This record gives sequence, C-alpha cells and structure tokens, in this order.
Amino acid sequence: MTLTLANHRLGYAIGTLALAACLAAPAAMAETIAYKASLKGADEVPPAQTSGGGNVQANYDTATKQLTYTATYSGLSGPATAAHFHGPADPGKNAGVAVGVQGSVASPIKVPPR
Repeated sequence: MTLTLANHRLGYAIGTLALAACLAAPAAMAETIAYKASLKGADEVPPAQTSGGGNVQANYDTATKQLTYTATYSGLSGPATAAHFHGPADPGKNAGVAVGVQGSVASPIKVPPR
C-alpha cells in the first residue's frame, strides 16, 4: 500500500509472500501450495509502531503458475489507494516493488478480482 507507512506494510508482506510462492514451487510436480502471513508493523524493516495490520492467505498452483490470495487489513490511517508485491529479500532487508495489484484494494483484496 502506498498511502501511509501502515499501508506500505500490507504491500510489502503480500509481495514477499507472493514471490516466495513463485520461487519455492517445484517445477516437475504440479501441486497447490498454501501460504499464510500475519501483517504487523513489528515485522517491518525497520520495525514500526502502527495500529494497521492484517492477514494474507494464498494458494500457488505450480501447474498453472497462478497465485490466488485474499488479504484483509484494518487500522490504516486512511483509505488504501494502491497495493503491490515486493520481491524477495534477505532477513532484515527490504526489496523493491515487483508487481502492482490491479483493481480494487478495499479490504478484503481478492485475486482473481470479484
């Protein structure tokens, strides 16, 4: 998310989850891999104190290479205006934006869009 620091946390966590899903899938065997993440300021780099938070549940289909997810969030200082996925990063490091989210970013965010 880009409106506030709290909104950025959601995008960063979702992005890390999504790209990790893409990179972790074995190429030879098709399967669906489930992921979940808790979004909280304490996990940011650097850690941040915020009332914003949320959760992500995702499934990655290794045959179709499609990631579907639902992200819920609350406690932001204003309405969410954008969301994006960040690339993978080493622990304690930040990664750049890899992919933007298309469509509504109102909680809950679902892909494919409703």
